[in-house]
Amino acid sequence: MKISDNQFEKLLALQSAQEIKSILALRGMAPTLQQAGKLRQHLASLGTARTLRVGIVHTYTSELLDPWLHFSAALNQFDLDLYHAPYGTTVQEATSDSGLSRHNPDLTLLLLTREDLHPAFQVPAACIKAEDKQDIAEQAAKTLLGIVRQFRDTVGGHIVVTLLPEQTPPGLGLYDVMAEQSETRWWHGIKADIAIRIREELSGVSFLDMDQLVMQVGRDNFFDPRLWYSSVFPFSSDGALAICNAVTSIGASLHLTKAKVIVVDADNTLWGGVIGEDGIDGIALGPEHPGRAFVDFQKRLLSLQQRGFILALCSKNNPEDLNEVLLSHPHQLLKNEHFAAQRVNWLPKPDNLQSIAEELNLGLDSFVFVDDSDYECSAVRHSLPAVDVIQVPSRPTDIPACLDALARLEIVSLTAEDLEKTVMYAQERMRKTQREQLSETGGSIDDYLRSLNMKMSVRLDDTASVARLAQLTQKTNQFNLTTRRYTEKDITGMITSERFFVYHFSLADNFGSSGIVGLAIVELSAANKARLDTFLMSCRVIGRMAEQAFLSRVVKHLKTRGIEQLSAEYIPTRKNVLVENFLPDNGFQTSGDGGYTTCLGNTASGAGAPADDFPITIEGPVQDEHI
Repeated sequence: MKISDNQFEKLLALQSAQEIKSILALRGMAPTLQQAGKLRQHLASLGTARTLRVGIVHTYTSELLDPWLHFSAALNQFDLDLYHAPYGTTVQEATSDSGLSRHNPDLTLLLLTREDLHPAFQVPAACIKAEDKQDIAEQAAKTLLGIVRQFRDTVGGHIVVTLLPEQTPPGLGLYDVMAEQSETRWWHGIKADIAIRIREELSGVSFLDMDQLVMQVGRDNFFDPRLWYSSVFPFSSDGALAICNAVTSIGASLHLTKAKVIVVDADNTLWGGVIGEDGIDGIALGPEHPGRAFVDFQKRLLSLQQRGFILALCSKNNPEDLNEVLLSHPHQLLKNEHFAAQRVNWLPKPDNLQSIAEELNLGLDSFVFVDDSDYECSAVRHSLPAVDVIQVPSRPTDIPACLDALARLEIVSLTAEDLEKTVMYAQERMRKTQREQLSETGGSIDDYLRSLNMKMSVRLDDTASVARLAQLTQKTNQFNLTTRRYTEKDITGMITSERFFVYHFSLADNFGSSGIVGLAIVELSAANKARLDTFLMSCRVIGRMAEQAFLSRVVKHLKTRGIEQLSAEYIPTRKNVLVENFLPDNGFQTSGDGGYTTCLGNTASGAGAPADDFPITIEGPVQDEHI
């Protein structure tokens, strides 16, 4: 939809990049190039943007994307530094001395066509013999994986792979979906195979399915035949903007502080109306308008939970009234078990959000707050500027999509720990209850820890866990000695290098498993010396002596490998004050360069060294065994 002069002036009056982005997305507004330029200038005036270095390798024209890339980046509060490879080159750029490598991109975009994968794609799919299709599909996938692997081996940062969709409908027309040799079904199978192989065989690589973007925009609006035949540039303004929004959103999800918690209001957010006034039969929630919109919004929240985000509830209400909806309303999808924390009371919402952050042991900068009230949204923005505030649209029909434009809710990987987060926080509540019960009967902390029957599993150089290990470096802020951020490619390189040991641990107890929650990276610096590059642990297991037990096991393993001295450092940040004394408290002495060292031969018995007696049963790793 075009933006009228009046609408454009209102956009220029907004003081939030996210608000501008959300309104454009919800209203389906597409600015002209001139409007995009003015909006970009306005966005630049709102605050300092971080630089995102992007490299583009393409087999069709890509430079015409530039104004839309810069505009989309500004919406995500980035300033782009762009590099376009020479037209038509691919693997020539996958070398250490190429222009792309010298650009050192944070994100590399591969714009490829089907014809780049196999010559058979130069003819209509309906012309290809059925008996040849499986072999063509296999060769196409191998070719693409081979191209991407060469870039992965030589270029840093994240890689986004795209394949240009067909600009015309299937050759068999409307009958295609029913045809035995369906072109659409064949191509979907090829894409699925490619996506699975990228996920399983390559790290730090995303497959961006342009067909999804075509579905959002519509084929006729996505492509511009005039530009394609005159300039080998396939996209209309709408199509170019859709692609650029997707690419910069991936970049933002990689480089902005990770969102972890979505805190939602109840009245006029999860349902229409006010439960305390309208009653359970009077709220809008169900198959009829406007209740269907609220049901669909709850579906979207459940989908976001499956992406690994934690849901929490914060509502000014009588607990009994609200709980009746959660328990009894036939169309209420979100139940008590879906919320990792709840605050249903009459306290100020900023106070409740701080309380939820303390309960979950997470920073407020990882929170997204969703509410319909002007007052509540303004109060949270004023009192808690680190929180992302999304105000629910006034039109119910806009509510289901109100979080879709938030880049911090995009993901580039999904781990087992992501899928189990809500269960893990429920388990933590049970641990807290047990600790309180023991305390009331005179039990000590040690009694509590031993009652958990904790079991720690330490693993070394585990390639199967690369996605989770990279995720830990990118998300962990509080218990993190150095806060160094690493990509999946970085972690894979360390695991396969003889210079590094990459340890991680998971922790289980009577209430369940916390998954992989700790990481240590050790670099061998000399024949008998090593450096602790990274030592971090998820806040979920703080207070259970897991950090000391993990360090002790890492030290023991290093001793078996002949390491006599281990150096380390603490790099202070605004968030990691928790660990400022961790090294001296665990046997490390201050060194002349401001760092710390410990002699491993004395660590087990030296003053201040980590104890050997933990309320935790520990297994692995052992000498000469990578588990």
